Amino acid sequence: MKRYGRVRAAQVLLVLLPLACGSARPYAEASPPEYYNPRTVQYKDEVFDPLIRSVQCFKTGFELAAPLIELGTDASVELRFDDLRTTTLDLSYTIEHCNADWTPSDLAKGQYLEGAFMDMMPAPRMSFKTLQPFFHYSVQVPNAMMRPTRSGNYILKVFHSGDEAEVLLTRRFLVVEKVVAIDARVMASRDVQVRDMAQQVDLTVRTNDLTVIDPFGDIKVAVLQNLNWNDVRTGLAPRFIRNDELIYDHPSQASFMGGNEFRNFELKDLRFPSLRVAAIRTGPELMEAVLADDPARHIRVYLEQPDINGRFLLRNDDVDGDPTGADYVNVVFSLPMEAPLEGGDVYVVGGFCDFECRKAYRMQYVPERKRYMLVAPLKQGFYDYLFAWLPHGAQLPDLTRLEGSHFETENDYLVLVYLRDHQQRCDRLVGARFVNSRRG
Repeated sequence: MKRYGRVRAAQVLLVLLPLACGSARPYAEASPPEYYNPRTVQYKDEVFDPLIRSVQCFKTGFELAAPLIELGTDASVELRFDDLRTTTLDLSYTIEHCNADWTPSDLAKGQYLEGAFMDMMPAPRMSFKTLQPFFHYSVQVPNAMMRPTRSGNYILKVFHSGDEAEVLLTRRFLVVEKVVAIDARVMASRDVQVRDMAQQVDLTVRTNDLTVIDPFGDIKVAVLQNLNWNDVRTGLAPRFIRNDELIYDHPSQASFMGGNEFRNFELKDLRFPSLRVAAIRTGPELMEAVLADDPARHIRVYLEQPDINGRFLLRNDDVDGDPTGADYVNVVFSLPMEAPLEGGDVYVVGGFCDFECRKAYRMQYVPERKRYMLVAPLKQGFYDYLFAWLPHGAQLPDLTRLEGSHFETENDYLVLVYLRDHQQRCDRLVGARFVNSRRG
């Protein structure tokens, strides 16, 4: 079984230049990844094993939904992922309760878990009729073996051989108890300098019968745009308090650049090119999908186009949505540019990579073709993505330099309200509200 790693600059030339003349070409051999590289677990969405691909975590039954469920209901979150090895692994999982800032809470497992503290992953299913063989794993939480008993932030950890030190991946999910009411709306920024580019989230929190001793210290609010945890906004403080209402009037922390509508492509059927796919051809190992040229959009006026706000949907129409029947495809991204940009790197980002600038999705400039290019193996489906600019030494990418920003852009926002419970020594998630910049 071939293993695919990141594409080096020299490999990019070998891989992409023959596409210009339409001829077949061999793929450069990628160095095999290490079996496991242990790291200190960070309490965020992360994959530690290079052979683990296509990780999804969502509310069960709704693949595009956020991994958020209500405490005490029958709802669950589902974790899915593929392993490109030829043999199965002995995998286990557990969940950990976190504070509002995603640091481990002081609770012992028995204080927030009912049932087992860890459990074996269900047996995987093997792919069928795919050029890239893989094992597909799936688990739902809560389940008959494990159930959270408190609201808050949770990390779902998957690890090897019952050893929590050998973590393969981590995923965030949320358990809410709907105690407070949240009124939220999105509007253009009051700052005249960015009014045409930014969006402002205003909100009012009604505590109802919840006892709040110190609303400034015990209530914490977090706001996300398009479920991008890398740019979560915190530190909001109410401007006014009126009876049981906390009024957050134009908080500066909840001002976001509107960005642009996501670019997207569809690979649910490989028999013919579809949305934004210029060509589909047979490669030596995997099918190849060459995307249409994507010019930079930073100097263009706003153009409305439908998207799914950064998410991705894995699907092969020929097998009725069965994840084991969706194959991997070498997708060729292309960003025309007369000269390379100085002082940083260009990446392809979206929900498929947790909006992080990962080496596997770093683009390389090809002088002969005057463009940035990338070949990345992705599973069949529908993908939203953006071109991100990451300056050298920066932690967060700039999503507007190559894409532009407009206050008209349609975005999804998630408002989370936490209460510091001093008696239970943890942060409870007491309210959650989704709001759209157009539909409210």
